[in-house]
Amino acid sequence: MTDDDWRELGLPTDEEIEENHNFFKRMEESGIVDTQKYFDRIHDKVFSLNNILIAAYFALIAFRKDIPDWIFVIPIANSLMLLNIDYRMLARARTQSKITEIPGTDVEKFNRLLYKTNLYSLLSIWSTIMVTLLFAYFLLF
Repeated sequence: MTDDDWRELGLPTDEEIEENHNFFKRMEESGIVDTQKYFDRIHDKVFSLNNILIAAYFALIAFRKDIPDWIFVIPIANSLMLLNIDYRMLARARTQSKITEIPGTDVEKFNRLLYKTNLYSLLSIWSTIMVTLLFAYFLLF
């Protein structure tokens, strides 16, 4: 059948199917880039909030004598976890930049790194929420 026959039947031609496939492939690549961009933005905001919380914990310790001095370790530990995530994201970006040059065993290692980094990212968001709630508790009670 010719392309005209396919069009007459209301079906896409091979060329149109290929164009659609390429369009969806570009959309997929764009989605991956956007996802990475939004992860970076979320991490920046969480990191900034955590820095504010470190200062807030120091202020809380200075103003309230009933709060133990060691409590500032909590947001600092959270900050260290966020730095670890940033390092993992850097390692992932380095691996992505040379993905075609690495052997297959390292690709599997990269996939595990990617999975764990995503879990750590989720954990960092939850831990920052917990640090914020703990600060609110100390502030109010």
